[in-house]
Amino acid sequence: MLLANYHVHSDYCDGTNSLEEMVQAGIAAGLTSLGLSSHFPLPFTNDWTMKAENIENYLNDIKNLKEKYALQIELYGGMEIDFFIDRQDISDLAKTVLPRLDYTIMSIHTLGKTTDDDVSYIDESQQDFKRGIEKYYQGDNQAFIKDYYQGIEKMVKIFEPDILGHIDLIKKYNQNNYIFDENDPWYQETVRACLDRIAGTKTLMEINTGANMRIPGVGRYPSDWMIPEMKKRNIPITIGGDSHSVGGIIYEYNQAEAYLAECGYHEYWVLKKGRWEAQPLGV
Repeated sequence: MLLANYHVHSDYCDGTNSLEEMVQAGIAAGLTSLGLSSHFPLPFTNDWTMKAENIENYLNDIKNLKEKYALQIELYGGMEIDFFIDRQDISDLAKTVLPRLDYTIMSIHTLGKTTDDDVSYIDESQQDFKRGIEKYYQGDNQAFIKDYYQGIEKMVKIFEPDILGHIDLIKKYNQNNYIFDENDPWYQETVRACLDRIAGTKTLMEINTGANMRIPGVGRYPSDWMIPEMKKRNIPITIGGDSHSVGGIIYEYNQAEAYLAECGYHEYWVLKKGRWEAQPLGV
């Protein structure tokens, strides 16, 4: 059984439950390690990330929950922090908060100019995703996708986050190959090149199980064909439900664990007493 979840949202951002309710759900599910990772504030107007003025309350709430549930589960305070392709950086505010976190997830959700409110999102809607590619890449889907994966590489190389979140989020609104075909050689070559460059870093690749709960048919992140490619490169993994509600706390964990074993993975990494350690799969 997979015993951890490091990608957990709450009503501090776009989740539906409180931090404590998510902790209680993790305990009820038998988890031994849980990371709380609300979306870090963005430097432009949006309705899905934490507000900057709530950061202190968030960190204090996690501190109190750690004390309250210390005998039942190991709790860790993290954030999901955005890397911006256009500026090749994270926000200045994020840099000031990083030292206060137990761990970090980093990911890319946006495309376009992140200095104003006209940014487009990869995972907001199919229409907004396509609008961003039209506006900022003149409709060249391949150019954007290559830029996206190069952004992933740079994010990992520059910041070495603990966890790389949903590496192929760009497939979320790619139903019926609307943006690209995952089977195209150019796409798979682009992904393999990205994996080559992040292999050997300290960053853990997240096996993100939550996508199907919100949009059936999306599958896990990364896509199934990518996991054997990761194993060839000895890229270490951890687990995250991308849980936005108590019902998603261990969503599709059994299926994910079975597939990881099928691909040759024998361990995943968990936080124990504040340190990352390898944990055998199936235990």
